[in-house]
Amino acid sequence: MSNLEEYVQSAQLQAEIYVRCTPEQALTYACEDIVERQLGTRTMESRNTVAWVEQVCQREDLDTPHIIVARSTKSTLASASLDENAICIRGKNTTTATLLHEIAHISVGIDGHGVLFRDELVRLTRAHISVECAALLHALYTGVGLAMSPWPASASRR
Repeated sequence: MSNLEEYVQSAQLQAEIYVRCTPEQALTYACEDIVERQLGTRTMESRNTVAWVEQVCQREDLDTPHIIVARSTKSTLASASLDENAICIRGKNTTTATLLHEIAHISVGIDGHGVLFRDELVRLTRAHISVECAALLHALYTGVGLAMSPWPASASRR
């Protein structure tokens, strides 16, 4: 069994902890968990996220969302409010992967975790974290049966 096959199995098991989510959303989160666990991403204090988010949004030609820092919760790391163009970060630390997840929601303008969202998250991950993280995320999404655009599409902006 290859590492990818093991990671896919881990993601399928991990999805079971997201009991309040749709199966698609649970698999999406689980794949992101595996990438974070295997490759990690930069952690920063929530108060330092504004400059990083501004830099990403400027490069992506997006209106920079307002950053709100709230108390941590057991069930939510962050959330995006599309109507208010805001990202709420839970707790004093966050990761670039979590921020990109929320920026992807704002970029595509949807709350859901469907193929449009996943394609955008992989593209943003490739551009702002690493090709390696994006490739693993794409492979996991595909491996667990979630629809994805072909890998080369992640290299370009829509």
